[in-house]
Parts: sequence; C-alpha cells; structure tokens
Amino acid sequence: MADDNLHCPRDGTILISPETTKHTAFSQHGIYHCPECSGLALHAKAAASAISTEKLEELHDGFTDQGAPVEISCPFCEIGMRVRDFAFRKLDGSLTELIEIDGCPSCSSFWLDASELQRISPAIKSYPSNQETSTENNATLEAKTLSIVLDVLFHLPFVLI
Repeated sequence: MADDNLHCPRDGTILISPETTKHTAFSQHGIYHCPECSGLALHAKAAASAISTEKLEELHDGFTDQGAPVEISCPFCEIGMRVRDFAFRKLDGSLTELIEIDGCPSCSSFWLDASELQRISPAIKSYPSNQETSTENNATLEAKTLSIVLDVLFHLPFVLI
C-alpha cells in the first residue's frame, strides 16, 4: 500500500498518511485524512492498535455482503464501496446519533465524511493562532479533532443498522 497513491474518494485529493500526521490517534487507528474535506479513511492493516484492528475487522463483516452500493471507490483497493448506518452504544445503553459510513466489501477499510462525525462531536471552535496551527490548514485541524472523537468512540461497542 503506497501512501502517496491514496486519494480521497470524494474529491481526489492525495490523502495524508497516519505517519505523516504524527498524531497518536491517526497512527493508532490507521487514519488517513483528506486535507481538503477533512474526511477520514480508516484501514485495519494500517492501525497500530490491536483494539482498533479488531474493531475495524468486526465492522468490515457488516459490509462484505450488506449495504447499498455507492459511487465512490475504496482508496486502498479501488473496489466500489457500500454504505450503511451505524451508531455507538453509550455507557447508559442508549445509542449515539446514526452515522453513515462507507465500507469496502473487499478490504477492512472505511470512509467517514467529516460531516458524519461532526453531528455527534462537540462543536469545533476556531483554533488559536500560534506557530503550529498557522502551518496547518483548517481541514487538517478539523480532521485531528474528529480523530480524537473517533478515538473515544472506538472504546464503545457499535451497532450496524
């Protein structure tokens, strides 16, 4: 899997690899991100955490023969992806708001549009102006924030709808 060949399935932008980002949540969960749309691509084989790998492989089972076809291709293997709704089960037993996820029926990879995670995350406020943030665009900062939300959610069970 050559990182420089992976493109955003929504806008074709070259995806930023977890190693390039140097953000723990990205490398732990195998998260690639689009610097334009803030979308997140997850891949089980890229995840450094055994928990993340297991969670992504379990999630993949729901896409091998289920889900509606969508007109985007997997950034990892270029197979047509499928879409399904899922939610995370909170500690009180209730479910989070439904999230639409695009999953590859062939490999253990997924695409999350930024807008999906934004619906269940706290509001992302403007970032303070400092040297670190001035070199990064807002889409990259948003992707980092959303990766933290995903990091927390990965510790909860999920339910495919």
